[in-house]
Amino acid sequence: MRNLLIVDDEVYALQAMVEGVDWSLAGIDQVFSAGDAEEARMLMKAHPIDIMICDIEMPGETGLDLQSWVLKHDPGMLTIFLTGHALFDYAQTAIKLNSFDYVLKPAPADQLLKVVSQAMDKIKDDEQRSRTNEVYETVYKRWQTHKPLLTERFWKDAISQRVTLTQQKLQELAEVYGAEIDLQVRVLPIVISVEEWVRDFDLRDEEVLEYALRNAAKEMLLGDKPGEVFQDHSGLNIVLAYEQDGIIPTASEMAQGCQSYIQECGTYFYCRLSCYVGVPVAVTDLQGMLNELMDMERRNINELEGVFIYDEVGRDTEDRFLPIPWFSELSILFETGKFDDLRERVDEIFELLASQERLSPEILRLYYHAMLHVIYPLLHQKNVSVRSLYPGEREPEENVVTRSLPQLKQWTSDLISRAIPVLYPDDHSPMTIVDQLCIYIENHIGEELMREELASFAGFNPAYLSRLFRKEKGMSLSEFILQRRVAKAKTLLSQSTVKVTDIAGKVGYYNYSHFTKMFKKCTGITPQEFRKQSRTVQI
Repeated sequence: MRNLLIVDDEVYALQAMVEGVDWSLAGIDQVFSAGDAEEARMLMKAHPIDIMICDIEMPGETGLDLQSWVLKHDPGMLTIFLTGHALFDYAQTAIKLNSFDYVLKPAPADQLLKVVSQAMDKIKDDEQRSRTNEVYETVYKRWQTHKPLLTERFWKDAISQRVTLTQQKLQELAEVYGAEIDLQVRVLPIVISVEEWVRDFDLRDEEVLEYALRNAAKEMLLGDKPGEVFQDHSGLNIVLAYEQDGIIPTASEMAQGCQSYIQECGTYFYCRLSCYVGVPVAVTDLQGMLNELMDMERRNINELEGVFIYDEVGRDTEDRFLPIPWFSELSILFETGKFDDLRERVDEIFELLASQERLSPEILRLYYHAMLHVIYPLLHQKNVSVRSLYPGEREPEENVVTRSLPQLKQWTSDLISRAIPVLYPDDHSPMTIVDQLCIYIENHIGEELMREELASFAGFNPAYLSRLFRKEKGMSLSEFILQRRVAKAKTLLSQSTVKVTDIAGKVGYYNYSHFTKMFKKCTGITPQEFRKQSRTVQI
């Protein structure tokens, strides 16, 4: 049941909106009407209201006054304001009061119907999100409360043992956990490697999604076949398919299921992953087979989202190191501003890397660090922080960037694109680290600002940062912080009625006497005296 409330002191306008619009077309089941704010409140107390259309200009209490009451008592209700004046201050106040929309009178029936339909769509979307969040929280709590099965804990410890596993040692470990494992059967292992999350997730979300990946692997790869899916101590997801009645799935059979699994996980769990399929081995040989699969995963830097089957004959563990003498050339191209040549040379480098049959992971890491050594000196020459390349973002991590050749190439292209406008802007100088630091201080003025913390933000030695700051700003770092804190305090003292003791905390002083002393040092008067003298203070 969806209810609409229309509030307007003009009787004929109110009647026209109630009777002249077919509200059922917007999904409204019942329409209530009120001539003033008091009557509207009585109706809202008696009936659940989803949407309110309210005139702003009413005698006595205005529509804005009524909306203030609504935000306290029924914040989930959506409000659409009506007014006969296109005044910006009305619109601004309506926005601050979280109204859904703002319509000028006289509003045609089709316009009212349209905006109410949009409000209904938002209500439905919010309800769907709420249901989704409830399901998510339920799944997460269930995941938190369920303890790992004894067999899962047995396998995690078994494959992490540093010593060679024997039947006797495995039996002893099974007895410790009380795990019912037939140590005579063969096992076919699969290593699932998450190569990339295609959306940004925090740690908790990634853990929940990893849990979902394992559940999907149990359903799609094992089905009704006996086996186990778990995460080892290093974070890799492992599938073990057991032999049953002398029958065990073949590597090619499991590989077919892995193809579908990769596609489904990409669609529903926002990740790219690969599967490394082993061959059936005795439980005592499982450690060795898993080590081989993990080595395959580490060395695979060219192909992503694939299924790779262990081939003992084709295994070649020899690393090939390819010399990369190109970085002095890249540095010259960067410094001379020949960016088209720079990008063309980078493309040639990656074509060369991609043509290598046995390219080692070490080469990718070497390239990564060499590329940083091209960029970093240029940044420091202009007193530009590395952080300026990623404002409001986390810098890409080395293990993610060097996971594969395509990811390394994407990172290189992105790094160059970010560095060029910072180092060589068309019409202004790049923001120096001191400018960035001043912005950081403004945004954290209420916190305890230590020199070491600020130096860590800038990426410089604390003593060097102090000298650089004084050189650019003509004052010490501590003097600048004091000035900004006093300026913030003066604004709060003159434009608000916040207690002076509370203002002290808001500008980073938790000792009131010290705040008063520092304020008087800068202004010559106490905070209380400043407030009295201020003409804008509201009493």
